[in-house]
Parts: sequence; structure tokens; C-alpha cells
Amino acid sequence: MAEAELNFAKIVANPTSLGWCQVYSAGKLFAAISLEKQEEEGEKDYLNVVGKEILNTLEQEFFILEKKDLDSIREAVLTTSKKIPEDITISFVAGSIVNNILYVYIIGNGRVDIKREGKLGTILQAKDQKNDSLDQASGYLQDKDIIILQTEAFSNVISEGSLSEVLDNSSISEATENLAPLVHEKENALASSIMVEYKETVHEAFYESPQEKTQEESKPSEKVEEKEESPYFDNQESQEKNLSFKPNLNFSFLKNLSFLRNTGLSHTRKLILTIVVIIIIVFASSIFFALQKQQNDKLKSEFNRIFPEASKKYEEGKSLSDLNQDLAKDSFLSAQKILEEGKGKFPKDSDYSKQIASLLAKINEELGSAPKVTTSSAKEVSASESDYLSLQIKQNALYFTLDEKNVYLITSKEISSIAKGGSSSKTLFENDSDWEDVGGLATYNTNLYVLEKGRNQILKFINSGSQYSKSDYLTAGEKPDFSKAVSIAIDNNIYVLFRNGEVSKYFKGNSQDFSLKGLDKPLSSPTKIYANPDYDNIYILDNGNSRILVFDKTGGFKAQYQADVIKNAKDFEVLEKDKKIFILSSGKIYQIDIK
Repeated sequence: MAEAELNFAKIVANPTSLGWCQVYSAGKLFAAISLEKQEEEGEKDYLNVVGKEILNTLEQEFFILEKKDLDSIREAVLTTSKKIPEDITISFVAGSIVNNILYVYIIGNGRVDIKREGKLGTILQAKDQKNDSLDQASGYLQDKDIIILQTEAFSNVISEGSLSEVLDNSSISEATENLAPLVHEKENALASSIMVEYKETVHEAFYESPQEKTQEESKPSEKVEEKEESPYFDNQESQEKNLSFKPNLNFSFLKNLSFLRNTGLSHTRKLILTIVVIIIIVFASSIFFALQKQQNDKLKSEFNRIFPEASKKYEEGKSLSDLNQDLAKDSFLSAQKILEEGKGKFPKDSDYSKQIASLLAKINEELGSAPKVTTSSAKEVSASESDYLSLQIKQNALYFTLDEKNVYLITSKEISSIAKGGSSSKTLFENDSDWEDVGGLATYNTNLYVLEKGRNQILKFINSGSQYSKSDYLTAGEKPDFSKAVSIAIDNNIYVLFRNGEVSKYFKGNSQDFSLKGLDKPLSSPTKIYANPDYDNIYILDNGNSRILVFDKTGGFKAQYQADVIKNAKDFEVLEKDKKIFILSSGKIYQIDIK
């Protein structure tokens, strides 16, 4: 059986305020995407955040599929398309290879080409389509095929002739190096492409050893034994293992036929009786061997049903380990379940059982290497290390937040700001019965957001330069219960943290599907959530468990840092680039290093 090795090469144009593009690959899933808007948005990195959200959703929807085929992957792509805002024009080309079958999908406009045996052809192309249009195609791949996924802009910048000529004379990595200057020269922020080289690698598999051979069969022969193929071996030694088992038969009892010599029968009758006994023995042996072969075939069939599926889940988990720990863990657990349920069907000392035990050991090792609690040394540092936290020691307020230049605070009377390193405050907005029961404060692109628990609303204060104007952030159809909310954070999406450890997510005023996954134990009395559009992660101050939790932007658990001072912590500041977390606890500032 042939297995696939995939090599990737990528071209991505530089983004602008109105255009953004990217490519993506994980395991056997890959995509090219571009986003375009017509007018400047007030929110910084809007397209970047939306694009990452779309790709994260595609990844999550794809890797939770139990069965991956044309229809199931289509549903994953359609679910992903729901993340596309109405004010954006998209070119989204996604593909996946399952066994040796290629599945490709286009939302909006784009093109998929294939280079096979020196010829370039188009598999799928979409033109003049809207964001809600989806085209799809599938087909069998051949060894050394090259698949090229292109956004509409890329296909306009790079002609088919240029693409074919470059691929004729170079590898895909060299091709992208040669094409990249042409893409950047056009200054089209929507041009991106991912090239995928498909290579088949053949592995020989185990074979059944012959049964007991007669003396004649054991003589040298020119006949070559044929071996069945199977992809589940790492080296030649394991390929040559004998997976059938043979009975230990002893034919010494034939000597006992000598009793016939003393029966008084005639020679002819003795000869006939001897022949009959031998025929019975041969017949019984043939039945035994037939039953034994039937049992071996049954075990082999059961092994080929269980082991490949578990191996697939294991490899899927390995490919996800650096991308999404939560999804990787789910894949490892699925593989573990398949093997645990099936291992009892094989003889204890058979090579089937040994291979299952070996794969189980690898799976358990991966599960054991998942992020654990990191007991961190929290050292006290000078107040000057964190302007944000040091101001909280001096100032009284309901909530604080910060951006690159200022610290913002809200009281029952006003929202004000203090420049980092400064001491004088500036009133930004006075409370005229606008808020009564505050549950959090956040800032994004100089705008301010206040969670008002009494009204179950998030108030947005828009900075026009000279003053702030107030509006409701949530749409009219949203009816949340914020009575137990304790904190909010924003990275273009808004996250609301509740006292029971739940987190709600909102985008453009509408709720989004979101949950925290992969925790070893639930949150206990958390008090603060932090996110930043320039950061890869979301951080939560889990006071009840004396820890700071780290999640990716999909809610997948990544790490946790535990220290006694966190139990009484009031707030914290994260500096991802500097790999530091500062904690305000009992009027002092402590530092934990990010690992």
C-alpha cells in the first residue's frame, strides 16, 4: 500500500489596511485565503483577526471529523464560511488529501491547478461568485502530482504559462522563490498560493509464513513468495515478523501403529488397516490446518480493521500537537480507545498483540507529555517593572485596563486615563447614569468597552479624537445574563469571564461558539481574563486554584503556571515577547517567567 508524503511551498503578498491574505497547512489540510474590504475600519488589524478566526475554525471543524470524505469536509467548510463577515469579499480555496484522493473547495473566487507528467491543468475554478457560493471537486492523485491552490488575485498576477514554465524547471520551493518577486512587484495584497507536492512512499507489509512443509515442498524452488502490503511498519525488521502462529504437532504417535503387527491379521488386512489409519490422520490434520488458517485469517482481518484506524488517529494527533493541544489530545484518546477495546481479541504473545502494545505505549507517552501544571517561582520585583500594576497600588478604581501608551480606569463617577510612567489623570467620560454595576473594562484601538451587569450590555465608548461617544455593543437580539460576569478582554473579539469559569465570546455584537477545552480541573473563582490582538494566547487569572491559565484563541488549553501568590492576586499583566507575567498580590508586584 502506498502512503503519501506531502511537501508544501507558499507565497503570500504583503497586507494593507484594505487587503490581507495568508496560506495554511496542517497535516493533510491546506488552504489559501484573501480578504478585502472597501472602507477603512476603525478597528486595527481587523482583516488579520477575521482571517485567523476563519482558519482556526476550518482547522477545528476538519480535525474533529470522524470520517473525512467529500461531503463531510464540505460541511466543515460551510461551517467555516459562517465566520465570514458580510462586508468582506473573500477568496478561500481549501484542500485535503485523504488516502490518495484530493478534495478541493472554493468559497468566493479562486483556482486549483494540477501539474501532472509535465502538463498543467485546472481542476476547479470559480469566477464572479459571492461569498456564499461553494464549488467543489475531487479526484485520485498520482505519484509526483503538484497541486496549486490560488486566490483569485494570485491567478490574475501569475499566468498559467508562467506557472507551468517555473514548475517545469524547478522544485516547488524553488518555484515559489522565483514567483515571489513577481507577486510583490504587483503590490496586490490579495495574492497568495500554496503548492503541494504529493509523493507516494511504498512500504512492504507483514506476510503469513507457510504452514508445515512436506519434505518435497522444502526443496529449493525458483518460486518467489508474494507478500501482502501494509503501511504500518517503521523498519525492515518489523516487516519480516511472522504474524501467524503454528501448532506444535508431534507425529511420533505413528510409531504406535506397530500394534498392528501383533493382531494376528493377515498381511493384506494389516496393510489396508494401516492405510485407513493414515488416511484418517491426514484428513484430521488437514481439517486442523484449515481451521488454523481460518483462525489466522480472522485475526489478520480483525487486526487490519483495528490497527490502521488507530494508527491514523495517532498520526493525526502528532500532526496537531504543535497546533492545537486539545484536538491532539482528542485524537490520541480516540486511538487509545480503539486499541484498548480491540487488544483482547488477539493471543497474548502474538505479534499482533505486540504491535498493539507498542502503539499504545507511544500514545500513552504522547498523552503523558501533554502540558502539566508548572509550579513557578514568583519573585517580588520593583513597582517600576509594571506601570500598569503600580498605578493600581496608588489608585482606587472599579476596574483597570491598558494599551501601549495609557492605563485606563473606571470608577462610579468617570472613565479616566493616566499615561504610562505619569501620575496625572485625564477624564475621558463622566458617568451620567450610564453605568451602575460594572463587570469589566477593556480597550481596543483607542475605544473603550464597559461591561454593565445591570443592563446585561457592553457599552462601547468610541474615541472621535476630541471626545468619546457612547453606544451599545451587543445587537438587539442578544439577551445575555451578565449578573455573574467578573472581567472582559478584547482582541477584536470580546471575551466575557464569569465567576463559574465559563467564557462567552462576541464578535461585532453577536455571540460566537466558544468554550475552554482540555483543562485537568475546572476554574475556581477566576477574576481576570486578558487578550491582545498581537498575542497568540488568552490568559485567565484562576485565583481559586492559585494559577494562571493559557489558552489558544480557539479555547484550547496550552499551559498553566501555579504560585501561592496568585491566590490573592488582584490583577496581572502579560508581556509575551519578554516572556514575563507580572502579578499584583497583597500590594506587591511579582514576576513569573513564561516557559
